[in-house]
Parts: sequence; C-alpha cells; structure tokens
Amino acid sequence: MRRRVLGNTYLLWAVLALPAIWFVAERFALHGKVAFVPWTGILSGWLMIVTLMVTPLQQLFGPLPWLKKHRRHLGVASFGYAFLHFFFWLINENLRAFIQSFLQLDILVGWIAFFILIALAMTSNDASVGKLGTGWKRLQRWVYPAAILTYIHWLMTTDYVVDAVLYAAPLIALTIWRVLRHRKRPRGV
Repeated sequence: MRRRVLGNTYLLWAVLALPAIWFVAERFALHGKVAFVPWTGILSGWLMIVTLMVTPLQQLFGPLPWLKKHRRHLGVASFGYAFLHFFFWLINENLRAFIQSFLQLDILVGWIAFFILIALAMTSNDASVGKLGTGWKRLQRWVYPAAILTYIHWLMTTDYVVDAVLYAAPLIALTIWRVLRHRKRPRGV
C-alpha cells in the first residue's frame, strides 16, 4: 500500500500543485497580500535545487529509485513555479516596465534562464525523449546554465541573500564534490 502511494504520479502532481493552487486562489479569490513574486520564485528555485541534487546524491548514497523516477516531474514543477513567478510579476507591471526589464541585468538573467527552462519543459516528455534520442540528454544539460542564471537572478533580486546562499549550499557542496570526484577518476588509455 505504501509503495503504491509513494509511487503514484498523480498524487505527486497534486502535492506539487498545492502551493500553486493556494497562490492563485489567494491572489484572485481572496485578494491576499502574499508576496507572490518572491515566493513562486523561491519554490521554483527549491524544486530546481532538488532536481539537480538527484545525481550527486545517487553517486554519494547509491540508487535512489524514487528520486530518479520523479526527477523529471520535479523539474517540470520547477518550471511551473517559474512560470507563475513570471505571471505574478507580469500582472503587476505595465508594458513600459516589461520592455525595460530586458535592459536590467538582474531581470535579464532571469529572462534568459526562463527561456531555457521553456525549451526544457517543452521537451520533458516521453515523446520528446524518443524523438530526440541521444540529443535529448544533451538538450536537458542546459539545465545547468539555466540553474546558474536562476541563482544569479535570485541573488541580484532578493533582500535575503543569506537565505539564497543557504538554500543552494547543499547543491553547491554536492556539485563541488561531484566535480572533484570526476577529476580524480582514472582516464582511459
């Protein structure tokens, strides 16, 4: 029973969607005063961090089948919150501010990351995996530049830099460990 619950993709999507449903209801039905733009961005960042931690965690601890199976879902959910982040920002801006945002470095890096994430989300399905073949994995590796740009955007736009650093610290540490481990591997002759 427990295995069926934990392996249920629909239940996972329902859990991942709960904050989004609350944000949308709070904004449009309850007219709440929640900081929608920062919180949707933070959730997107958290989900991206968890998604990127799967491989280093498996290298460190061995197979983690649940995380491996649902990594793509977590990545798409990260994009979903990035889209909500964009949407909530957009409804608070006028056309002039929207156009000027492409000239502001702190927002521009977010735009570039968002455009990369759109391509990744659009190809995060089984049909794209089959159609792109080995190119799918190459395309999905663009998540790393997108993550770096997202993190730069986060650092440049937050009033809480220490929080952003602390949230990303496990990923940064695991990535450094992964790079060092890769460099120490003996090369083929």
